[in-house]
Amino acid sequence: MNTAVVSPADVKDVSVAIRVSNQAAALDACLASVLAQTIGTDRLEIIGVDDGSTDESGSVLARAAHQYPAFVRVGQVSQGLSPAAARNWALSQVRGRYVIFLEATDRLAPDALERMVAAADANEADVVLGKLESSGRHPVATSMFRKNQAYTDAYTSRVYWSLTPDKLFRTGLLHRRALVFPTDTPIGDDQVFTAGAYLGADNVSVVGDAVCVIKGPSPANRATLSDRVALASRMLALIASQLPPGPRRDRLQSRHLEVELGKATAAALLSATDPAERDQALWAAAEVLRGQAAPGALALLPRTVAVRFALLAQGRFAEAQAMAAFEADKDRPAVRKTVENGRVYTTLPFFRDPQVPLPDELFDITGDMTVSQQLQRARWDGPMLLLDGYAFFEQLSTKDRATRVVLRERTSGAQESHAVTARRDDTLTNSKGKARAMGRFSARVNLAQTSSGWPLPPGTWDLYLSVSFEGVRQEVRLGARRAPELDTTARMPVRIADAPGAPGMELAATPYYTQDGGLSIEVVQRAPLPGSA
Repeated sequence: MNTAVVSPADVKDVSVAIRVSNQAAALDACLASVLAQTIGTDRLEIIGVDDGSTDESGSVLARAAHQYPAFVRVGQVSQGLSPAAARNWALSQVRGRYVIFLEATDRLAPDALERMVAAADANEADVVLGKLESSGRHPVATSMFRKNQAYTDAYTSRVYWSLTPDKLFRTGLLHRRALVFPTDTPIGDDQVFTAGAYLGADNVSVVGDAVCVIKGPSPANRATLSDRVALASRMLALIASQLPPGPRRDRLQSRHLEVELGKATAAALLSATDPAERDQALWAAAEVLRGQAAPGALALLPRTVAVRFALLAQGRFAEAQAMAAFEADKDRPAVRKTVENGRVYTTLPFFRDPQVPLPDELFDITGDMTVSQQLQRARWDGPMLLLDGYAFFEQLSTKDRATRVVLRERTSGAQESHAVTARRDDTLTNSKGKARAMGRFSARVNLAQTSSGWPLPPGTWDLYLSVSFEGVRQEVRLGARRAPELDTTARMPVRIADAPGAPGMELAATPYYTQDGGLSIEVVQRAPLPGSA
């Protein structure tokens, strides 16, 4: 870190660190995008670093420093094993409260820094992710930018799936955690740095409603397959050193197992041209899987990847290659599902193969089952609540499915269950267009007579749908998803019955929708209203 004394007047809101490596043709556009920031040049500084370029990159940086000496500073380092040395030099020069790291091929949207700094200040965020967009055909991560998030972290959102350093980092966090880019790895120095920032952050914010950073193509990667496996191992070890065993560690490790190790081993199995390099990478991957991959992290992976990893861990490279080819085959037929004893299994290659012993749990996708449902009508007929809608498992047939409406009292946990009548609708399909013709239902919920023979007692009763198929069961909140035309206007209480054991009193039910959208019924005991029957 830079140890020079910095006066308060020198402190900027944000430092923009730009690394250039033989990218002079793109550098002017990158610099121009920073100079045009709506936050104003009085609130920012540019730190340009030439990473051993042999083209005109250094001259372009020198010209910018000469033209804008008040807020542009530049330096040069010898090209290292990775971009780490250049990024660390820039980091040592930072005088901003926040810093963002760009490549010369990147550009900032005009209001990017204004938006990101405002989010950091308003939310006291240590890291702010600004929405990324590709400048061409190269892909960029997008799943974490679907909405603005003022308060999140690496464990409850998708932010950890973006580990490039084009984020806004609070400089105080970097000092406190002594974070630098590691110089001893040919790839992944940005992952180690950004992961460390996420793990140390008190809060992470996301600016997802507008593009902030337009990403250019990444520099050519000289890493070997073994380098890529080594990166996965390093990241797994980093997470294990920072987090105790449990769901949070499993979630972060699953990202590196799927992305780094998954892609490296698929490449080794399907496209490696050097047999020695291939075998070295696969044996290294097998060691990682046997020694570093926790069962909880493996359980979070797509089942195809988990099966491939299980084969690799056993040293079954030929079978793993067959599995990788199966994954890569975009024209393969749909995989059948087997339902047994309330569990759902995907019948991928090697499922119950007597020659390749793999546990059934590896193919178990019961936890992945999702229910599609919608409440479409809700009306009263005396004390009878009439409901219409649909509910079915996305992944399973509706041929023999069973659905029940469940009323559960919020405080006591008491519940009532009501069967529904299945209605055939040949137009009903799941999200992939597959028929779910018997997924529609109608229900008559008699509040005047429960399973005990008595009316529904006073209390707050939440309504659920219990959907089952051959023992596979899942419960979802009724009303959380409902048809747009469904009338949700507040209703007057409905008399359902005389109050048992309370002469002259009656029970009345008031339906309403909770803040989360679920349908609930408030049952109270009251004196009859004047003029009521």
